[in-house]
Amino acid sequence: MRDNTFHGPSFIQTGAGSTQHNYLLQPSSRLREPPPAPKVEDWLVDRAEAEQAMAAVCGQEGGAVGITTALEGAGGFGKSTLATVVAASARVRRHFADRVYVFGMGRDVRHRADIAKKVCEAARFITEDTTPFDDPDLAGAHLGRLLDRHPDHRFLLVIDDIWEAEQLAPFLIGGRRCVRLVTTRRPESLPRGARRVRVDAMSEDQARTVLTWELPPLPRETVRGLLAATGRWPLLLRLTNRVIAAQLDAGAEPATAAHGVLEQLEGKGPAAVDELAPFSHASVLSDVTGVPDSSGVSALSGVYGRGDPGLGRRLLDDPEQRKRLVRATVEAATGLLPAQGRQRLAELAVFAEDEAVPVPLAAMLWHATSGLGELPARHLCKTLHDLSLLTMDKADGGQLTLHDVIRDYLRHDLGPERVTELHRVLLDAVAATLPPGPRRRAAWWELTDGYLFDHTVDHMMAAGHSGEAETVASDLRWIEARLSRRGPLAPWSDLVRIPAPGARARAQDLARAMHLLEGTQPAHAVHAVLRSRLKPLAAWHDQVTAREHRPGPPALVNAWPPPDLPDPGLRRTLTGHLGEVDAVAIEPGGTWLATGGGHDGSVRLWDSATGRRLATLESPSGRVRAMAIARDGAWLAVGHGDGTVRIWDPATGRNTTTLTGPSRPANAVAIAPDADWLAVGHGDGTVRIWDPATGRNTTTLTGHAGPVVTAEVATNGAWLATTANHDGTVRVWNTATWQCVAAFGRDPWVGSVTIAPDGTWLASTGGTGTVHIWDTESGRVTRTLTDPAGRVVALVIAPDGAWLATTTSNNQRDGTVRIWDPVTGENTARLGCPGWVHTMAVAPDGTWLATGYGDGAVRLWDTGDDRDAPPPTERAGWVNSVAIAPDGTWLATGYVDDENVVRLWDRATGRSIRTLAGHTGRIHALAIAPDGTWLATASADHTVRIWDTRTGRNTVAHTADGGAPYALAIAPDGDWLAVAAHRHIWLHDRATGRTVPVVESPNTLVRALAIAPDGTWLATAGNGDGAVRIWDTATGANTATLTSHRAGWVQAMAFAPNSTWLATTGGDDDHVRVWDRVTGEAVATLNGHSGHVRTVAVHPAGALLATGGDDGTVRIWDAATGRPLTMMRVDGPVHACTWAQDGRHLAVGGMRGAYLYEFRPGT
Repeated sequence: MRDNTFHGPSFIQTGAGSTQHNYLLQPSSRLREPPPAPKVEDWLVDRAEAEQAMAAVCGQEGGAVGITTALEGAGGFGKSTLATVVAASARVRRHFADRVYVFGMGRDVRHRADIAKKVCEAARFITEDTTPFDDPDLAGAHLGRLLDRHPDHRFLLVIDDIWEAEQLAPFLIGGRRCVRLVTTRRPESLPRGARRVRVDAMSEDQARTVLTWELPPLPRETVRGLLAATGRWPLLLRLTNRVIAAQLDAGAEPATAAHGVLEQLEGKGPAAVDELAPFSHASVLSDVTGVPDSSGVSALSGVYGRGDPGLGRRLLDDPEQRKRLVRATVEAATGLLPAQGRQRLAELAVFAEDEAVPVPLAAMLWHATSGLGELPARHLCKTLHDLSLLTMDKADGGQLTLHDVIRDYLRHDLGPERVTELHRVLLDAVAATLPPGPRRRAAWWELTDGYLFDHTVDHMMAAGHSGEAETVASDLRWIEARLSRRGPLAPWSDLVRIPAPGARARAQDLARAMHLLEGTQPAHAVHAVLRSRLKPLAAWHDQVTAREHRPGPPALVNAWPPPDLPDPGLRRTLTGHLGEVDAVAIEPGGTWLATGGGHDGSVRLWDSATGRRLATLESPSGRVRAMAIARDGAWLAVGHGDGTVRIWDPATGRNTTTLTGPSRPANAVAIAPDADWLAVGHGDGTVRIWDPATGRNTTTLTGHAGPVVTAEVATNGAWLATTANHDGTVRVWNTATWQCVAAFGRDPWVGSVTIAPDGTWLASTGGTGTVHIWDTESGRVTRTLTDPAGRVVALVIAPDGAWLATTTSNNQRDGTVRIWDPVTGENTARLGCPGWVHTMAVAPDGTWLATGYGDGAVRLWDTGDDRDAPPPTERAGWVNSVAIAPDGTWLATGYVDDENVVRLWDRATGRSIRTLAGHTGRIHALAIAPDGTWLATASADHTVRIWDTRTGRNTVAHTADGGAPYALAIAPDGDWLAVAAHRHIWLHDRATGRTVPVVESPNTLVRALAIAPDGTWLATAGNGDGAVRIWDTATGANTATLTSHRAGWVQAMAFAPNSTWLATTGGDDDHVRVWDRVTGEAVATLNGHSGHVRTVAVHPAGALLATGGDDGTVRIWDAATGRPLTMMRVDGPVHACTWAQDGRHLAVGGMRGAYLYEFRPGT
């Protein structure tokens, strides 16, 4: 009988008005008709910058173009208007075949869900796709894929008013033929490599247009004077225009009103600015023009009239003169305000710079300071807006923006004591609106206003309430609210700005977990991930426990502490590379680092303080093998697997030069201290010297007998050291003559070499875990260090030479960085986590180092204290298989490591009960008998063993025919078990001990095996054709075949309790597919994983699916709808999972160990 749970319509129909996410359908990428060109106002003046922007967007196939201001952070220069002109340009629209799309962002779109919503709106506006996302990165990746499905089309996305890099980042993903035109007053929010068009000060004609807009004709000399007095600054020109317009509205004569405003600017300006700048109006003119003058208006007019177009620019360039201009212009405007209007305006300066402030919040402040009600407050806001003293947007109840220039002037006028008092008044007013929290404190986590949510901690610090700021920022309720709305960087930023040891320690706890807190699906699951990481820590345990006992959405909760908690020496983890990280280099100032490796040949640049990715440098040259940064940080050189070395400008992201050497890999790169040359070590045994300016190969050094793997230049640039693994030598080259002047060698194999800062000694690694320290003058070994973990693959010396660090590649469980005293040879500290370390670099100040791992992660470590890494937990290690006893009281885990054991654990306590040892190869699979008295294991040693679970004794050992067994399953009655050895399936009878081959599968390797609840059939799947086959256990006949994953292999398989449907994973995709067993039809595809899915398990009641994979996530799905209910992320790939019979517990095995979770269905 067919199970209607998986009948088609339940997966492919979504009712009208439904808010349910459809995770089961492929999105529609069909393009909509392009939108019409935006309207350009008739009064708009032509500007050269518009032509530059048009040329930029039409001159590239992808990437970003930024429109920003020459005076960084200044507003009113016309960035958005220029973007509109570009979008409406006939030239641009022809180039992009009208596929030009304009989207606004703005300051207030800062909640991660709001950013994701904007990206989804873009996808819906461009295509017919309506897939919703809560996470901006997932939404951006989806938009990029949609654009890439139309390689014949060019796209231009105009993204207006970007304030944070996080707002822009999702729009930059994918879209190879999509250009992004971005407007921002914050150039740092643009990606590295973006072409920039700077909007500078206005020309005289442009400034005159702004000044006289909608005004009747004014006297020429007055206009010239006003242009000079405002410095042709758009902000001040607009203010002046509005002041004159207000006078005209009151019946003033135009020439008189304009002249009066000019007199105000000229008369009040110098007098009011005495405490700001030690010069008069005349001295300003003298400084700018070199012509002493004190004749007021005529002097300004004369200077401007003498044709000095640079005067306005130079007035703006001098900060003190800008202050004078601002004070004079603002006072002219505030003179028109009603009583106390100027004071209320000044009080707005308490709010954060460059932020939109809700009108109700401003009214709340004014009510607290003066009793002003909301209606008169709104009227005052309108008056201030009309005078261009601020900008008011009517949307969302009204938003005020105070220009930072005016804000600075007002804050100076208020004085520090009054500003501090205003912060306290604001906080008290807001606290009175919030429900009370514990100990009668305000429940700040209940804030709904976006501005306050972002700036409460800032206001508390500015009010002198640092203790309260620490309390709020350390509250898990606040942290979870910030995490959901702003992402993992927000709660960390709150804590890190509080100068208290407790806050710094908590910030570091968050930083260590930050890489696990991005992109959860559903969005609420991020709280479960955070709690999983924090609960084992004493400082957080009580808070997490209290939060877990409150009603909430579905969640996985730690039943055991995770085995992968980080070393306290870890600063943060950077993730994103697709494969091993083979190269790391740190910028000489330590503010950013570059990492490379993986399978995509990309280099990623990271902010070392925040962990934010700054840029990705894409290259077609294959795997990154080596990297070095010039001493001034102006360029970096990247060696690739195809033998090329690419030189990049990190500021622009441009590949400026490509050096083409032999086709063998460029394994080593070193740059001269003065950047006049760089050395590249190749796989053909040569070291080539290049001139980076000309791209010419000036010298080739020969002598090594194998691939060159390391090149290091002395601090003074006088000599270069190189190594080649198999010739056993460190060669030293004089950089003046390029002659080999020394060859050090003691071992048949030499890996890395590094040189002490003073050049008096160097260190090299040997093949047996040794590190030799050599005196460079005599060539003698002065000390030998031995790393107990095996072969040392990376080696660095502290910038002051006080210590050196080593790391090994002996096994997956080590991954330790050891710190050594080079004088005594003592191992003073250990840092690390399990994993293969491929590369290492030390920061310029020596306080931290970076390691690149085989799992694609880069980890930053604190070197400041002498410490030992905590020993791995008992449950640590690579767990490849896991099973829970039928009564749920214990579970078993099989390991893929040097011990090749199975461990039994008490479920309630997490303590080890017993270790089953005997296999000589890794454990591939295990299963527990229905009565729990025995279990079976399959191993790479070609045996299947039966174990007594009460005694731990191995009762049966059978050698598998046909190869190593990869899968096994026990019959429901426990009388027999099925074993898959490569393509052969055989049955073992427990009573007789006989083993009978029953099936030879077409699969070249059977990876998954399942037995029917009644034992009448079994199912197999694996490599080959990607099919699932059903076999009659009595006859061995193949009764059904399900065409599964097209990529040719199935990794895992699980059946529903009633056997009517099954779920499979595998192939080269990241999908889970659900099948009707009777019809053989695929009825659902579950999307969410971002890597191979390695395991799937069906809940005992059949209502849920659990999956896990290489992306380090465990995901729980509603089996009826395919909707993701919750997820957990761990610090390494997940390889196995299984449900307990009670349906409450889920056991998980992965590269970092064994995990046990309790599933809470939510309320």
